[in-house]
Amino acid sequence: MTYSKLAPAAAGLAAALALLAVPSAASAATAQSTAQAQSLSVHRASASCTSPRGQKINVSWGDGNVSTTVYFNNHCNQKRWIELKFVKQNHDYFWKCVPVNPRTSGKKKFDNSNPDKVVLTKKKTNC
Repeated sequence: MTYSKLAPAAAGLAAALALLAVPSAASAATAQSTAQAQSLSVHRASASCTSPRGQKINVSWGDGNVSTTVYFNNHCNQKRWIELKFVKQNHDYFWKCVPVNPRTSGKKKFDNSNPDKVVLTKKKTNC
């Protein structure tokens, strides 16, 4: 083989290797963004309705570092309560509650972050 035939082949090989190196950098960035997404994950909960059968109340919230916003969609014909347990740095805890009327959806923002526990109840119990 002559030099004129080897030069384009070598250039093609270098270009192919360069393309193979780019996805590894992209996958490292993706792994970092996945780790951030896991630390700021969205949590979901649901509870069955008494009536109508087969329907639920659905709730979701995120791990905020300043506040917590709870999103809800009540498909039930009954009023439900969303109760959030927050823990202070000194290990004391307190509850915040929000009533959810039948057949409504919406959101409620709390000035506290990262609830320890979220409970869906038929009656107000912890507040």
